[in-house]
Amino acid sequence: MSILGNAVKGNVNDRDNGNVLTTDQVKEIQRVLLMILDDIDKICRKHGLEYILIGGTAIGCVRHGGFIPWDDDIDVAMTRKDYERFRKAVCEEYPDKYRLTDAIRENNYGKNIPKLRLKDTIYKTLLKIDPEDREITADIFIIENVENNMFGKYLHGILCLAMGYCLSCKRLADKENFFHEIYIGNDFKRKVFIGKILGFASLDKWAHWNESVYSMCKNHNSKKVSVPTDRQHFLGEIFPREIMCETIDVKFEDKQFKIPRAYDQYLTKRYGDYMQVPSLERQVLSKFSKLDFGPYKNIAMGKCTE
Repeated sequence: MSILGNAVKGNVNDRDNGNVLTTDQVKEIQRVLLMILDDIDKICRKHGLEYILIGGTAIGCVRHGGFIPWDDDIDVAMTRKDYERFRKAVCEEYPDKYRLTDAIRENNYGKNIPKLRLKDTIYKTLLKIDPEDREITADIFIIENVENNMFGKYLHGILCLAMGYCLSCKRLADKENFFHEIYIGNDFKRKVFIGKILGFASLDKWAHWNESVYSMCKNHNSKKVSVPTDRQHFLGEIFPREIMCETIDVKFEDKQFKIPRAYDQYLTKRYGDYMQVPSLERQVLSKFSKLDFGPYKNIAMGKCTE
């Protein structure tokens, strides 16, 4: 969800369908998300992995001491090297609790943002139109290395932008029957048209090619890093390595999680005056069609913790 409170992003048809979350339901979702964050933190500390809260989750941490009051998702980031170890650790530590989907290991996923999915839960929002995207989840953004030389940096950035656009087009074309329910306009039609032209390779193949391009810099000591899957794409998400990879523990709700040590530099570059709370009309709650906490209902209600 946007940190500004926009429940529907992009060129979408904002039809009056679905139910708007109540403030109580948002709090219930946040309690379950907090449990997921706590599990991520436990895995990373046990296995010596680094992660950071990013995006609206980081803003909530600094500005609100926890969740943004109307937010219903969480965003974390880690280097690709740590993500590969994290993926294996999740399977070892919580095989029955979570499933981790990414472009390499999930057929027909078609996205380069891995999702940690809480099994036996259902949370279908207006944006979650893909039938495979149904659980309460945490998004994991991959921090990639950036070439130290100017030519290599810009070449890498242009390739990431081009490949990311191609993957988006291919995904829309392959899943047009789902996406046409909310997307309208010429941009959607153009991307579907391009996606059909790209049909010489499968969605999985395009996703694999994207992963190869995003991770093409193998210098794990590069001066700068980027998060190419974030909103400003590769070139707009470049930061000095010490900003994204050096962390501090900060209170989030009643727990401690990691954010960038230089969080002010990160958040100011990304959002400007991030301490300014959006106006009430921009604090929009998500619309959903189904919400089921499954075995985590008591946690959602605040009646118990694991």
